[in-house]
Amino acid sequence: MLPVTDHWLPRTPAWSSREPSPFVGAPARPLIVGGCPRSGTTLLRSILDNHPEIAIPPETNFVLPLWHQRSGFGDLRRPERRREVAEFVFAPGRGGRRIRGEVSRDEAINRLFAAPPTLGSLMAACFALYAEGAGKPRWGDKRPRYAMFIGAIFDLFPDAQFVNVVRDPRGAVASQIPMGWDPPDVALAASIANWEASIERVDAFARRLRPDQLLDLRYEDLVREPEREVRRICAFAGLAAGATVAATLAASRQGRRSTPEAVGEPISPAPIASWRERLAPADVALVEHVAAPSLERFGYLPEAGAAFDGGALAEVRRQRRIRRSRFRRVAGRELARRAVLDRRPVAAA
Repeated sequence: MLPVTDHWLPRTPAWSSREPSPFVGAPARPLIVGGCPRSGTTLLRSILDNHPEIAIPPETNFVLPLWHQRSGFGDLRRPERRREVAEFVFAPGRGGRRIRGEVSRDEAINRLFAAPPTLGSLMAACFALYAEGAGKPRWGDKRPRYAMFIGAIFDLFPDAQFVNVVRDPRGAVASQIPMGWDPPDVALAASIANWEASIERVDAFARRLRPDQLLDLRYEDLVREPEREVRRICAFAGLAAGATVAATLAASRQGRRSTPEAVGEPISPAPIASWRERLAPADVALVEHVAAPSLERFGYLPEAGAAFDGGALAEVRRQRRIRRSRFRRVAGRELARRAVLDRRPVAAA
């Protein structure tokens, strides 16, 4: 039996019945994908990048660094400042090489340099370059961490549409632990705290959004009913979703990528319950205890009968405090930046 029900309610009926945003119906809105790490954002990107109307590059690493460091680049109305931003984007390790494709680095820098003088505009010009290379009229972007900084995304791209990918916390945790992001003795607690933080940050910002700006998507639904979910995403994003397009996207996860991970295999629901073999019963019990307030909301069925260690729960609480303290520091620095930069627009023109 799969540990997921068909019924789930990520947002309240009151939220779902809100009036649309001023951007509803606007053409070519940026489509942004985020969520807890190891929750299926890469799978979704690979599917959507096959759509004939939109191009979403493999993961890059310049949007949030530029956002956090924007005060250091000064006034982008000055040509030399815009060139500095462009050179930052196309520096090694930022993913700019994948973005520009066959376009030379100098030409790519010049394209960004010619964009309107806001940070969002320069970034939009960069992603538009990728879409142009793919012969598509629209661009998107994907990075799990965007869920933690969803406010920055909408500051940069006010007309954006955000797809928030949610996964069973047991599956997300089981998939994070082997990545080696944290020491083995705290990997379980840190992974639980990562899932919890991603949910919290999107929930907090969702109060400012409308249904045409935010779509919640369960990983389990995507792998169980890919064609149905592709249609739902396309309807949200205003992308064509005829029978042929939806079936083609749902049948293959093959997209342009830069990692060696195999993506040509058919989409399968097998990973949904793989955590049963990857997590010890006590670990499952701990995840379910911490995530209990969200399990019913997202339609995940608890099943652990084991007890968990009190020390492990204390470590989860410590990891939670670390993340919340870190976010408060980032938010404090952001307030200080805004006090200086408030008169400089950042939104894409």
